[in-house]
Amino acid sequence: MKKILSLIAALLITVGMQAQSDVVTVADAIRIFQTKTLYTGRQVLEKQGYRYKGLSSDEFGKDHNWVKNMDLTKDFVPTAMGRGNSSMVLLAQDGKTVYVYVFNRTAFAGLQAQVKAMGYDMGRAVKADKGTLICTKDNQPTITFLTLQQPLPYCMQITE
Repeated sequence: MKKILSLIAALLITVGMQAQSDVVTVADAIRIFQTKTLYTGRQVLEKQGYRYKGLSSDEFGKDHNWVKNMDLTKDFVPTAMGRGNSSMVLLAQDGKTVYVYVFNRTAFAGLQAQVKAMGYDMGRAVKADKGTLICTKDNQPTITFLTLQQPLPYCMQITE
């Protein structure tokens, strides 16, 4: 029985590690946010296999877009998901926000686990609801986890 439980635990750890190996880390996303530059975004993300897709514009402003294991339509809507975890990273042109979009619950939970391991308060000190989790830590950016709808179901947002 112990062998079976050990095997199951090892399998879960392996799956969890694979779920995060192809998504930008929270630490790297924070680094991009803190420098607020396209140059840093390119340096960090392209080294990890992300492809720069250009500058999108909507009612909220303009964002630089990178994708991994997926593509975007000409209107910057996710399409053509590939093998592994598909993810999209956006850096607001004004540098005030970084968004990391993932498309499965396991990758989303992995990002939350990283934030918790970094010592963030996971929503106890500030208001959080079923679809929103606001995480804070002294002298660090605020990280918000949002459960949305298709085509962008899970979002991690980094702001001041």
